[in-house]
Formats: sequence, C-alpha cells, structure tokens
Amino acid sequence: MMEFMDGVKKKETLGISQILEGDYTGKTVEMEGAVHTIRDMGEVAFVILRKAEGLVQCVFEEGVTEFDLKDLKEESAVVIIGVVAREDRAPHGFEIRLRKIKVLSQPAEILPIAISKYKMNTSLETKLALRPVSLRNVRERAKFKIQEGIVRGFREFLQTQALPRSIRQRS
Repeated sequence: MMEFMDGVKKKETLGISQILEGDYTGKTVEMEGAVHTIRDMGEVAFVILRKAEGLVQCVFEEGVTEFDLKDLKEESAVVIIGVVAREDRAPHGFEIRLRKIKVLSQPAEILPIAISKYKMNTSLETKLALRPVSLRNVRERAKFKIQEGIVRGFREFLQTQALPRSIRQRS
C-alpha cells in the first residue's frame, strides 16, 4: 500500500474557534500560542495564552501541572496540554487546566513596551515605530478589526450599487 504525501502537515493543536464549536468540556486538548501574562497566586497561577484569535486563560496548579512555573517567561512560544473547563469569567467562557507545558522558544530580551496591559501608555510615535510589537496588544489589534469591518461594510454596499455591465458599456 502506498502512502500519498501532499507536503502539508496536519495540525494537532486546536484553536479557540474549534473549542467553541465542538464539545471539548472535560476533554484533554493541545494548544499553541505565546504567553501573554502570568499571574502567580501561590498554589495556583493564571497563564494567559495569546493566539491570533484572542486570549485563552490557562490554570497552572502546583503538583498537577508537569512544569516548573519559574521556567516560564512572558512572550515564550509554548504548546500546552490541558483539560477544557467551563468558566464564565474567562475569555470566551472556558479555561484550560494545564497538565503539561512545552516551551518552544523564549524571548532573547524583554519587550521595549508593555503589551500585556489593556491600555498602552506610550506615544503614537512609539506605537508606530514598534508596530510589530504594539500589535500584540489586544486593544491595538481591535482597532484594526473595527476598521476592517467598516471597510468590508462599505465594499459590500458599493458592490450592491454597481452598475450593470450593459449600462457601463454605453457610457
């Protein structure tokens, strides 16, 4: 029997939309992203994972998660394995109770601006000069999503108002 190769590796990790669309509550999932923030509360810590789709709240529990929290840094690229649990206070209404964390890469140095805060207290010049970094901030990225929605609305309206081809050819 011959196996066909198409050059595309199937992703084994899930996105936020897949978890929201499927019935993953109580199931173990694998997800990748960047560590946005770490809130250490002692026995429990909240590790907020940043993905293109938004933020995911992950719960680190001493003795349950196979990882040393001291080895985790903000902005690290990670793959997490954990159990999905319903939590109305978490973004998107669910959280992941961590079992394992695999660090793929760590930042070489701390970021020049604090992107984990909701509101970045920096000048416009700094935000523009450091655009690739500043767009990691949820609020900065939201501005572009709103602009995209407005432009899409204009485009869809204008497409419904387009002149039929027969009228354009006579002009």
